[in-house]
Amino acid sequence: MSNITRKNVDYFEMFDTGMSIALKSAIKLQAAFSNGIINEAELKQIKEIEHEGDLHVHQCIKTIDVAFITPIDRTDIVEIVKAIENLTDSVDAVANRIFMLQITEVDEYLVKFVSSLVQSCETLKEMMCQLKQFKKNHKRLKECIIEVNRLEEVGDRTFMESMQNLFTHEKDAIKLVKQKDLYELLEDSLDRAEDIADIVEKVIVAKT
Repeated sequence: MSNITRKNVDYFEMFDTGMSIALKSAIKLQAAFSNGIINEAELKQIKEIEHEGDLHVHQCIKTIDVAFITPIDRTDIVEIVKAIENLTDSVDAVANRIFMLQITEVDEYLVKFVSSLVQSCETLKEMMCQLKQFKKNHKRLKECIIEVNRLEEVGDRTFMESMQNLFTHEKDAIKLVKQKDLYELLEDSLDRAEDIADIVEKVIVAKT
């Protein structure tokens, strides 16, 4: 980023690139869960993706620092960039916790959580593509926001069902604590996805 200038900066491309990284981490997590037994090799790659996300944020902040005119408020740009980073970090936190707790098996709730997370990231990725012309694409942006909110609600239901099942049927106290911790982290990831949608909604309401 040594050639950063005040001109010809596509700030919306920053969001799209950031969401591409977040989506890649969610897909990698899903791949790690795909065979019923957690694939550690897939999980390890999430850390590399998270580092890619960190580098992207640093580059974005440098670009914003030298900006003269921005298409939306500078503070909104920073808020969106950091919210996307938080989502990528939350996926990395799930992978780290699996390593720490030595969780090796996938259950139906983990599959549901991650499926909702990938769908949410895909929807947010589309949202970032639509955001560049937010006045023209206002209707589709609103549909994306509603979909992310719906998926967060699916995550809430999955969390309630998973916790009820865990405390009803799991007799191994150590396994119970491990699974509870993982379910909470995955629910948090869906909350972080919803945060992005909420920020974008705030921005387009203010601009339209």
